[in-house]
Amino acid sequence: MSIRLLTYNVRYATLDGDPNAWPERRDGVASLVRFHRPDVVCLQEVWETQLADLEARLPGYEWVSERTSSGEHTPVGYRADRLSVLDREVFSLSETPEDLHAMDWETTVPRVTTAARFRDAETGAAVVVASTHLDHDSERARREGAALLADRFGDRPPAVVAGDFNCTPDDRPYRTMTEAGFRDARAVADAPHGPETTFNDFEHPQEGKRIDHVFVSDDVDVGRFAVLADLDDRGLYPSDHFAVLADLELPP
Repeated sequence: MSIRLLTYNVRYATLDGDPNAWPERRDGVASLVRFHRPDVVCLQEVWETQLADLEARLPGYEWVSERTSSGEHTPVGYRADRLSVLDREVFSLSETPEDLHAMDWETTVPRVTTAARFRDAETGAAVVVASTHLDHDSERARREGAALLADRFGDRPPAVVAGDFNCTPDDRPYRTMTEAGFRDARAVADAPHGPETTFNDFEHPQEGKRIDHVFVSDDVDVGRFAVLADLDDRGLYPSDHFAVLADLELPP
């Protein structure tokens, strides 16, 4: 079973004015997803109005998501013509994962992970995919959050954990994932394409900021991998992060 996965931090709608206001960017975000046509898409920093905008612009995708008290979603979208959902879960990166509004480990907003186990309509193969967003400010929250993710999905292969980890390969949370048996899709791809960094700050690639990752269990093979520096029809970046794409081969 082969799937194309894309992860993308699309930037909160409420933070920016023109030219980076969400109404100026939403068509570009949706166009990028439509063009690259992932089977599964993991998004971060999606407010309620943003999810509605993207649902309207991405027909053919269904979504697994739940809103936190801060207004954020970390949704997982999937091509409904190909995949069906066997089960789903949404949990907070906290000491009480069942409480989606929990803020532990010095976070400033609830940090939530959305996961779904999909079955392929043609082959019957199944895979767990999780979309996550580690805290941008608290180092402790990133460490503890990565440990929770590694524990939660490390024994559920085949599994993919993707999103904005707010850490580089030199940082402890990244090592927590790899030491738990996950592989960095970029590191094992034959010929990674695109910038090394995944953050552009709406201006240009920011050196040393490879902070968005796709982690795969060791039974998942990686074909093509790319960091997508696509511009929208204005000639601007649709988000302050680049999307990350990986073509994955799953066990039967």
